[in-house]
Amino acid sequence: MNDPLHIREPLAQHFSLVVVYSESMPKVPDDFCDEFDAKGETFFEIAEVLYTNHNRQYTQDELAEMMGRSNKTISKHTGEMVTKEWLNRNDGQTTYAWNTAAHDPAATENITAARSFYSDLWTLLKEHTDTAPGTFAVLGSVLFITAIVIFAFFIGFSLSITQQSAVPTVFYLAVAAGSFITGIIVTLLSPFQAIVNRLLWSWLPDGVFQNKK
Repeated sequence: MNDPLHIREPLAQHFSLVVVYSESMPKVPDDFCDEFDAKGETFFEIAEVLYTNHNRQYTQDELAEMMGRSNKTISKHTGEMVTKEWLNRNDGQTTYAWNTAAHDPAATENITAARSFYSDLWTLLKEHTDTAPGTFAVLGSVLFITAIVIFAFFIGFSLSITQQSAVPTVFYLAVAAGSFITGIIVTLLSPFQAIVNRLLWSWLPDGVFQNKK
């Protein structure tokens, strides 16, 4: 089998979006290459795109356009990879994604674990901060994390694990407790805000914020 790395340059010509490759990016696992040794370049192009962008889902049309192949060819290749549990298929929208539950790049790649974590975290934060209740929940979690970190400093200084603190150790305990209590209050504002929103929108007439022509 040809080394799948050599397909990156021609493959990039078919991309509808820019994907920057580097040596630090994930590469198709060796056991995948061993299992599908004679499947051809298109087969490994699909695998490499989905493995490298394992946080994304692609439709069959997108893959066909990127590879410059027919939908029939793409369907044949993806079908075999789904059967072998290398890919997941979302039947609702007929999209394909790398099966990270069985073959997670974050478990073996050098910087993929950190990048995947922060990418997922950023996506989660963006999703929940689109609403007021979600924003309160995110702020509450930040305050809880802050309380844990400061309390760890308090433990360290109290047990002389670290150097002597320039301020009284009780200060760290007070700040940690304050942050924790504030986190509880802010978090409780999340369901309260959701209730307020529901009541408010039920009272307002439909289309009240729509522009009048």
